[in-house]
Order: sequence, then C-alpha cells, then structure tokens
Amino acid sequence: MLSLESWWLKVIRFDLRGLLIPRNLTLRDLSEMSGINYWTITHMSQRTYKSIKITDVEKICRALDITPNELFGYESKR
Repeated sequence: MLSLESWWLKVIRFDLRGLLIPRNLTLRDLSEMSGINYWTITHMSQRTYKSIKITDVEKICRALDITPNELFGYESKR
C-alpha cells in the first residue's frame, strides 16, 4: 500500500525544470527572480520537500508569469 506522500508524488505533476528549460532559465535564475532561497528551489525541483508554501507558489508563478494550474498538474494513471 502506498503512503499518502508517495501517492501524491505519483499523481501531482510538479516539474520546475520542465518550466525553466524552454525559458533558458536555471534554478539559480528562478531563485533570484522569485526571491526564494536557492536550496528551497533545488529541493522543490528534486521533489524532496515535504510541503510547499502558498507564498512560494505565488512567487514562482509571478516570476515565470504562469498560473498555479501551469505549475501543478494531475497525472492520470489510467
């Protein structure tokens, strides 16, 4: 049986690098643009974080000019 944490990691799409590559941005660039600590951004991109602050979601969305719907997605396992 999957734990809640491993279940949501398989269902929720959160791919920072996938958003940065087409924009020719690095994690360091996003850190500077958003004002979020570089290591926090790194942990987010590696999906090693336990939670994400809604204020960080807002900062990332503003920095990349995207909506939360573009930042997060749902991976159907049909």
